[in-house]
Amino acid sequence: MDARITKQRLANMLSYDWLKIVGAIALAAVAFCVFFLMIATTPTAGQTFYVYAYDGLTGGMDFSRLNNEFENKNVFSYDILKTGSETFSNNGMYGGTVFTARRSAGEGRVMFVSDVRTTDEEGNVSSPLLGFLDRAGTEQENFGMFTDPKVFLGETETYLQRFFGDALSSEEPNGDATRSAFMERNGKDKRYRSAAKKEEGVLEEALRLKKLREDYLFVKAAVGGGTLGYVTYTGFEEKEHVVGFSMKSLNLTSLVFYTVEEEGTEVKKNDDIALCIFNNGDREGDLKYETVNFLAYLLRTYGTQK
Repeated sequence: MDARITKQRLANMLSYDWLKIVGAIALAAVAFCVFFLMIATTPTAGQTFYVYAYDGLTGGMDFSRLNNEFENKNVFSYDILKTGSETFSNNGMYGGTVFTARRSAGEGRVMFVSDVRTTDEEGNVSSPLLGFLDRAGTEQENFGMFTDPKVFLGETETYLQRFFGDALSSEEPNGDATRSAFMERNGKDKRYRSAAKKEEGVLEEALRLKKLREDYLFVKAAVGGGTLGYVTYTGFEEKEHVVGFSMKSLNLTSLVFYTVEEEGTEVKKNDDIALCIFNNGDREGDLKYETVNFLAYLLRTYGTQK
C-alpha cells in the first residue's frame, strides 16, 4: 500500500479535513480548561484578604506590592490563597461605584481611611472617615459595615482559648481541637483529597494556630502599651463607638498617606489614619481572625515595637 505523504495528498487533507482538525484542537482546549477548573481550588471568602485605602489617602510604593510582601514575609497562613490591595476615591463617581460593587460582593477585609478632622464656623467636625460613617448609617451599633476592633480582639482571644487554654499559656494547640477545626473547614477541600494530604493539612493547621496566637499576643501587647490605639466616633444618640485602629504611632508614609501643605510645600502625613475592619458576618469563618496577622505585620514593619 502506498502511504507516502505527497504534496497532493497533504493539500487534499488540508482542503477537506481542516474543519475536523480545528474542531479537534478546540475540543481539546475546552477539555483542558474544564479539567483545570475541576482540579483547581477556588478561594472562599475567608481565603481571600483584600486591603483597601479610601477617600483622601494615596497608596505608596509598599501598597502596590503588598502581595509580594505578604508572600515573602509569610504574613498569613497556608489557608489564605488570594490577597490584593486597591485604592478608591470618593471625588468621582467611578471610585465610589467600584467600591460599592466590591462591598456588595462581600470583598474587602480591612480599609485605611483618612481621619483628618476639621471644624467649620458652626462647630461641626468632619473628616473623610466621619463622612463615610455618616453615609454608612450611624443608627446601627456597628454601622452595618465596620466591626468594633475591641470586640474583634476579644473574639479572637476567645477563639484561641479553644486551642491554647484560657490563659493562652500552652505553646502547642490541642491536637483534637486542631484536627476538628481543620476537618470542619477543609475536610472536602480539593487540596486534601487523600488521607496523607489531610494529615499534612492538620499539621499546617497547627502552625496556623501557633502563628495566630503569637501575633495576637504581640498585637495585644501593642494595644496595652499604647503603640496601637483606637479611633472613636460619636454617632447616633450621641453614643461613642470604637470604629477602627489608630495608625498614629506607625510610620506608614511608604504604605498609605495624605498630604498637607506646610510652608508652601506638600508634605506626606499619616498621623490621622484609621484602619477599619469590615463586618463581613460569618462568611469568613475561622479565617476572619487572620486580620490579626495583618495587624502584627503593620506593627513589625512600620512601628517601633519589634
